[in-house]
Amino acid sequence: AREMVQMFGTVIDLSRNILRGLVLAGIVLCFSVPAYADLFPLGHTSDVSAFSEEHIQLLAPSDTGSRPALIYEGGDLFLGVGDLYEGFETPWGAVWQPQLWVFGTMRSAVQMFENAGSNSTASEWANRLDLYANVQLTGTEKFIVGIRPLDRNEPSKFSRVAFNDNRGSGQSEFNLNIRTMFFEGDLGSLFPGLDPEGIKPIDYGFSVGRQLLQFQEGIMLNDEVDSIGIVRNNIHLPGIPSLRTSVVWGWNDLGRSDAGRDNTTNMFGLFNSADMQDLSWNLDMVYVSDSVDGGDSYHLGLSSIQRIGHYNTAFRVNASSAETASAKAGTGVLYSAEVSLTPQKSDDVAYLNTFVADGNFTQVGREPVVGGPLGALGILFASPSLGNFGSELISFANDVAGFALGYQAFWNHHRTSLTLETAGRKDLSGDRFDDIAFGFEFRQRLAQRIQLQVDSHYTVQEKRGNGYGLRTEILYQF
Repeated sequence: AREMVQMFGTVIDLSRNILRGLVLAGIVLCFSVPAYADLFPLGHTSDVSAFSEEHIQLLAPSDTGSRPALIYEGGDLFLGVGDLYEGFETPWGAVWQPQLWVFGTMRSAVQMFENAGSNSTASEWANRLDLYANVQLTGTEKFIVGIRPLDRNEPSKFSRVAFNDNRGSGQSEFNLNIRTMFFEGDLGSLFPGLDPEGIKPIDYGFSVGRQLLQFQEGIMLNDEVDSIGIVRNNIHLPGIPSLRTSVVWGWNDLGRSDAGRDNTTNMFGLFNSADMQDLSWNLDMVYVSDSVDGGDSYHLGLSSIQRIGHYNTAFRVNASSAETASAKAGTGVLYSAEVSLTPQKSDDVAYLNTFVADGNFTQVGREPVVGGPLGALGILFASPSLGNFGSELISFANDVAGFALGYQAFWNHHRTSLTLETAGRKDLSGDRFDDIAFGFEFRQRLAQRIQLQVDSHYTVQEKRGNGYGLRTEILYQF
C-alpha cells in the first residue's frame, strides 16, 4: 500500500506543474487571446456543409448496430423492434401493456487523495451499484424500484478496500435498503373514461413515493425524498407560450444541510418553469417545517437561461432563510453565473462559471454523498459520490466567492473526452481560507457499455499544506 501511495504521489508531482500551465494558459487563451485562436478547438473538427438535395435512404435496423439488452426484459423489449403486446383494458378504461425492465450501473474506482489539515493520505478501492426495476404500464404510467446494495449512502460506508486510511478498514456494506420507489403517471391517461372526447383539462401528471428531487441544477435541492408531486404542463398565459407548474409535498427522509436523515420535517414546494421566445426561466419556492425548534426555513430560487450572441448563459439567484441558524439550515444568498461557448467547427465547450455567496446559503435537502450547492458549477466542486473521495474544493456556500474556468474537448465521435479546469474560492468572512485547484477529467469508452474515467487534481491551500488526488474508475452500464 505504501508503494502504491508513493507511486501515486510521484505521478501527481510530475503532473501538477503541467496542469498548472496547461489549464491556466490553455483555457484563458481560449477565452481572451484571439492571436492563439488557431490552437482551438482542441477536439475533433468538421466543416458544416449545406443540406443535401439528394435522397438519402435510412439505414435498415440491421445496419445501425446491435441493441444492447438490459439485465432482464419482460414483455416488449426496451427500444426493441417488432409487434407490440396488445395489452389489456383496465376496469377504469386505460389500456395497459405491462413490461418489466431491470437495469443498473456498476462503478468501481481506485482512488487516493491528500488533503492536509483534515485526515492522512487515503487510498482505497470503492464500489457502488445502482440497480433498478421498472414496471412500465403505458407510455406515461410506470412503477420504479431502486436499491444500492453496495453502500449505505454515507462516504465511509461503501463496500471498499482501504489501503492506508484512518477512516476505517475496508468492509462490505451489502444491504437491500430501498433507495428509490415511486409510481408516476398522468390522470388523463390513467382514467380516460373521465374525458372520452379529450377536451377537459385533466391532464395532470403526478408522482408519489421515494424519488429524486432536483431543482436549480441541484443548487437548491438535490435529494431523494418521500414525496408526492402534481405537475401541469403547457399552461398558456399572456406572453408565456408554455408554463410548467409543480406542487410537491415531502414528508420523510429529507436531508438538511447537515445531510441528517429523519422524519421530523415536512417540505412544501412550488416549482415553475417557463419557455419564452428568447429565454427560459425558473421560479421555485420551498418552505420546510421542522418539528424541532428552530429548524424551519424558507428557500427561493430564480434562474434565467438564454443565449447572448454566441454564448450560452445561465444566471441564478438562490436564497435560504432559517428561523434559527443551525447545522440544518442557514441564511444567505448565492448568486451564480454560467457562460459557455462552442468553438467553430467542433462540439468542444469552453466555460466560465462564477459565484458569490452572501451569508450561509444552504440547500433545502441534499444526499449525504453528493456534496454542497457548488457542485453544479465545476468538476472541481463536484463529488464523484463514491467512497471517501469528496470534491476537490469545498462545495458549500458560506461567505465565499469563486470561479471555475474550463475546457472540454471531444474526439472519436464523442467516445473520448478531456476536461481541463482551474477553480478557486475566496473567503469573504476573514475567518477561513482561500484555495485554488487545477485538475482534469478524462473519459474513454472502452466498449458499448464500459467507460474508463481518470481524474487528477492539485490544490493550493492557504495556510495549510497543499492537497492532491488521483482516481481511476470503471463504469459498466447494463
